[in-house]
Amino acid sequence: MIHYIGILEKEPGTLWGVWFPDLIGCTTAADTAEAALRQAPEVLRLYLECLAEDGLTPPPVRSLDVLREDPEIAEALAAGHAAVVVSVDEDALLDERALSAIDAAAQRRGLSRQRFIREALIEKAAG
Repeated sequence: MIHYIGILEKEPGTLWGVWFPDLIGCTTAADTAEAALRQAPEVLRLYLECLAEDGLTPPPVRSLDVLREDPEIAEALAAGHAAVVVSVDEDALLDERALSAIDAAAQRRGLSRQRFIREALIEKAAG
């Protein structure tokens, strides 16, 4: 499992939201805190998949202790917002990461994904 810390917040006149300090732009919002928290794992998964599709590595996960040292996070927590742990199954992401790496390697060699995989398997089988 991959775990990121999100910030659950509600400002007057707004929806409940969850945003991820380590993942710029990764947010979700809903009418209730419960709904925002239910949506958060799917938003996190989609964000990480998009990174993988773009050939990017997710940023390292910071601990809550480290995040508390960030002035923006300290301010949010002091305002009464809550830190929450949001998890996604890493196995679901490994396939996307692997395909992204395969596609990048195939492109560097001017091959399709299928052709690259076929040639790699033949090379591996030949020893």
